[in-house]
Amino acid sequence: MVLSAGTWSPSRTTLQRPLMVILCAFFVATLQFTYAFMDAPSFRFMGLRLKHLDPFWTVLGFLMALAPSLWMPIELKRPSQVAYWILYLCVIVPVMWVPYHTLNEPPENYLMFSGTMLLCFFLLGFSHRLSRWHVPRIDMTTSTFTTCLVALVILMSIAVWSTNGFRLDVGLRSIYTRRRESKESIAMGSILSYVKGNLASAVQPYTFAVGLATKSWLLILLSLAAGVIGFSVDGSKTSAMIPVFLLALYPLITKGRSRFGPIVVTMAIVGVLLAYFGWVASKNPWIPVVTTWRLFDVKGLLSGYYWQYFSSHPPTLLGDGFLRAFSNYPYQYAASEQIGLVYFGSAQTNSNSNLWSSAYGDFGYIGMYIVTAVLFMIFRLIDSLSLNRGFLIPAFLCSFLGMKLSDVALDTSILSHGTLVTILLMYVLPPFDERAKKEPRAPVPEAVPA
Repeated sequence: MVLSAGTWSPSRTTLQRPLMVILCAFFVATLQFTYAFMDAPSFRFMGLRLKHLDPFWTVLGFLMALAPSLWMPIELKRPSQVAYWILYLCVIVPVMWVPYHTLNEPPENYLMFSGTMLLCFFLLGFSHRLSRWHVPRIDMTTSTFTTCLVALVILMSIAVWSTNGFRLDVGLRSIYTRRRESKESIAMGSILSYVKGNLASAVQPYTFAVGLATKSWLLILLSLAAGVIGFSVDGSKTSAMIPVFLLALYPLITKGRSRFGPIVVTMAIVGVLLAYFGWVASKNPWIPVVTTWRLFDVKGLLSGYYWQYFSSHPPTLLGDGFLRAFSNYPYQYAASEQIGLVYFGSAQTNSNSNLWSSAYGDFGYIGMYIVTAVLFMIFRLIDSLSLNRGFLIPAFLCSFLGMKLSDVALDTSILSHGTLVTILLMYVLPPFDERAKKEPRAPVPEAVPA
């Protein structure tokens, strides 16, 4: 139902909500099926297991994963809703039940953590129900903006490329060698590390999105070149897959906004089933590695590990982050390295987790509410900055924001993975067509799902 201007309209949303619930139920069931028959057998060495749970916990985990389908947006009205959907599919769904299988803990011990995360996710959704702010903008001409963006991409790409002596190596076999060399040549916390992270996570997708929206081949080719350079330097799959990822989203954001929820869940179901049947036919281990393991399983696995470890060990208090100067950090390694050492036997294992799990490691349950409040404001700010700037570019950027937050802490995302730079880039984005310029510049009342 839609409540707008004091009137009720049952119509389409009333019919689509049950469909949304059914599709999400099928997605959760499909993911649990592939977990049982493909992922758990394939990744037992990485900690995935399949326990024979009491039916109560099996049903509860399923229902908690399904619960957000009751309020998830069916139609895209705000760019940040793209990130919200990604967080639901990739984080909330697996976190609600995977740790029941992977932890040596009674399920009731874990319930407080999963319930808190679900509540935080519910509260985050209210950011889409509030009217947007009117943010004063600088008046930049399109030609000035384009010139500055081209210069920014070129300078950042050259800076990153210089770290490997301007070599061009896009071979698949040398990916891990390039990653090791990149870690040695670009010190963590250095200016170059921030340049590299923000180029891949903000500037490159932003340039591609602007190029696609304005049909500028110059910007599209610059973005592709930046991706090739990033892949050559550190084997970053993110840099290499940005064009594919954004092109896959393009029809959803441009033509499918009114039915985004049902369509994206259907695509997720089809993708998981294709991965399973492809694996059955070929037994190729890389199929689950790059699909269900990478997108879903590891999110639930690591969330459980973060909860288990930091429930019995001191919180980090961001002592491995920007509060290191004010904190008596209790560990030898950063949180992600500490989890890798304890659960995988090596501090070199990349064990970053999503924003809520990382926040639990930092400050416990209060940290989960803090990052929810901060992300709430970030969503509102990005949505507000998208006024008079079209929908495509902000939605593209929010898709990357969602993917990053499913893997890293919020403070890491802000500084190293493009969130702050994304906000700055949105601030300077000019309207590119007359229709956008004529949109109202002050927030107007919007239809709010009942």
